[in-house]
Amino acid sequence: MGKSREILLGLVVNLLTLIPMVSKVVPATALLLSLALPAAGLAKPKYGYTGAVAPERWGQLSPEYAACSKGTSQAPLNIVTAKTVKDSKSLPLKPNYIAGPAEAINTGTGIQVNLKGDLKIGAADYKLLQFHFHAHGEEAINGVHYPLNAHLVHANSAGNLRVIGVNLKVGAPNAYLESFWSKLPAKKDGTVKVDLPSLAGLLPKSLAYFTYTGSLTTPPCTEGVQFFILKEPVTISAKQLNTFVKLYPNNARPVQPLNGRVIKTSN
Repeated sequence: MGKSREILLGLVVNLLTLIPMVSKVVPATALLLSLALPAAGLAKPKYGYTGAVAPERWGQLSPEYAACSKGTSQAPLNIVTAKTVKDSKSLPLKPNYIAGPAEAINTGTGIQVNLKGDLKIGAADYKLLQFHFHAHGEEAINGVHYPLNAHLVHANSAGNLRVIGVNLKVGAPNAYLESFWSKLPAKKDGTVKVDLPSLAGLLPKSLAYFTYTGSLTTPPCTEGVQFFILKEPVTISAKQLNTFVKLYPNNARPVQPLNGRVIKTSN
């Protein structure tokens, strides 16, 4: 077994110790496994973004993916700012991200970076599992997509997921991305070890957000995921953006029906 597999399996073991071993959280266990390992490691049914495996067909690719077509609280969403509701009880996001080793993986549908970190939302504690990128950005703001966004995926001990969304617009080079962007693995299942600065370097100054309850934006499209889409974008240079879109020019799921959900705002 390769060293990277040993590390990944060690991460899985650590995740399993966080989840109570009762039947009601078995789906959460599987969900965390799917987030901690690249798709090939789980032999998931193939999905993609074009042709016979495009998003509109995900629900028919496997019974495991039924929520992708039958779910009623799917993500991503188009955030219409005029229709958002101010949340008088909104909780502050308090990330505690540290510099350290990470692993960047080409999953075959995108780039995922596994690393450690902590997040508090109010008084609740969450562990950072990974972050990944979508081109174009998956959430739309008033019908407009940013060219790229990052989803920072966190979970608590019960397997509840909280995702911080960071939108990137073309402008000055992004110093955080520059620390590893030239090392992105070009081939599917390729991995590279990197030492990264604190992920706080990817966040904007303001952590004000839009929030809604949605789903994973890739199969199995599991619902019950809370999103916190940061209002303030950060920049990425045209050259940096091109580095990603050469690998994945389109790995974004289309926006999904609101179905009566209310998108709230922190201020």
